[in-house]
Amino acid sequence: MSRSGRVEGNQALKKTLLLAGMLLLVSGFSACQTNSTSADKVPPPAASATFTFCASGFSDCSPATSFSVAAVRDVKINVAWENVPAGNHIQKLEVLVPNGGLYQQITTAFAISSDTSQPFIATRNLPVAGTWIQQRQITGEWSARVSLDGQVIASQTVQLTP
Repeated sequence: MSRSGRVEGNQALKKTLLLAGMLLLVSGFSACQTNSTSADKVPPPAASATFTFCASGFSDCSPATSFSVAAVRDVKINVAWENVPAGNHIQKLEVLVPNGGLYQQITTAFAISSDTSQPFIATRNLPVAGTWIQQRQITGEWSARVSLDGQVIASQTVQLTP
């Protein structure tokens, strides 16, 4: 290849690189412009969940943190969801024994309408009377963990005593 051919090739390469750089710069600037929002727009708060536990079977289901396996029939687990975006969702509730192993997993589908500001409450019973929990006296600090659409949101412990 002649010297003039190399010079022309280098100039063509420089022009191509310059053009590519300008395209990247312009497309990056354009992406920034399309993703910009006004300063007063605040992102919505993240979804959150809170647990309450109570002894099922009583007319007054007062929240508690400890239950006797000899005295309780079921432990009711209430999960109150707040700030969940409108649409269809999947809740996965996992109940873990004191050593951390999975005892029970319950999947629930639910929908949130766009015109509600009330928390959504999902309720599940953990049977105790007549189960392995009572028969084998599986006592100690149990855990409940809840996920929304595959993402763990919250966990809470509850004490089961003899």
